[in-house]
Amino acid sequence: MVGPRRSALKKKQDVERAWRRSLRAAVAGDWSAAETWLERIVEADSGDLDAYHALARLYRQQGEVGRAIRMHQNLLLRSDLDREARREALLELARDFDVGGYRERAVAAYEEYLGEVPRQPEALERLVRLLHDLGEFPRALALVRRLRRRDRQLGDQLEREVLLSHAERLFEAGDHEGARKVVKRCLRRDKHCGRGWALLGELEAERGKTVRALAAWKKAARAAPEIDVDLLPKLAATFAARGKPEDFDRFVEGLLEERPNDPAATIALARARAARGDSGGAVEILARAVEAAPEALDLHAELGRQLIAAGQEAEALKAYGALVEAIERGQPGADA
Repeated sequence: MVGPRRSALKKKQDVERAWRRSLRAAVAGDWSAAETWLERIVEADSGDLDAYHALARLYRQQGEVGRAIRMHQNLLLRSDLDREARREALLELARDFDVGGYRERAVAAYEEYLGEVPRQPEALERLVRLLHDLGEFPRALALVRRLRRRDRQLGDQLEREVLLSHAERLFEAGDHEGARKVVKRCLRRDKHCGRGWALLGELEAERGKTVRALAAWKKAARAAPEIDVDLLPKLAATFAARGKPEDFDRFVEGLLEERPNDPAATIALARARAARGDSGGAVEILARAVEAAPEALDLHAELGRQLIAAGQEAEALKAYGALVEAIERGQPGADA
């Protein structure tokens, strides 16, 4: 009996030593060494599920998703797993598929896991996002309702994302009435959704409702500065078509009072002035903006364009020289 006892004791000591060394390697960022020690633990004791999962997660983290998948699939085939261990293995397998880009298989694994643990927030969130990416919008929305019971803020955010994407997909498919209903539902959830207002403007314009389209686009521009580049030219053209170009100027001036360093709004205002023959006013607007934000490359470029259009080539060269200097200042090592 002494021999087997000593053997068991030595095995236990070897495993404990391997755990310590794998931990030290992980702390040091030596993932190859950590992997080696974890593999030794798993080889020595296949029942050590902590080591098993740690090794599979390390494989996944290092991009070896196939190895992680095989480990978790093999684990799920074992008959000695209790219910909790099987759930953990199933969730890890879903994560493997998710990270590996196997979206349909990830969906199936998350759904199977949620059949066991219906309210697990991470699984619900990932499943909603995967279904969103796959265009399974009704299924995603059904899950959002469950997620909101656990995390209302996240649930509301995901609902807006799903509704907006659904509306955009319907619009692209030519179902404008369906898109209109869905985007209005999105805007009831979030009245500050700039992309939602922009899409509603498109839908109203398609119906010939120019006033409503303008109202929606103005709300979009106020709510989402990041879409001004595409949206403001559309607003300018619509105001001009209605014979009210000055109304566009007043609207953009109001935007610039709220956010004075908005390059897209500044450029849109300058172009509107230039289109009405006021090249001097356009240049003045841009020159002031460049002085206030000398690192804004798009403002330098637009100033150069407007100066050339106005026949001021010498001043345009100066503007483009300032643009080159701004680019150089932004290069890594420019101050070296």
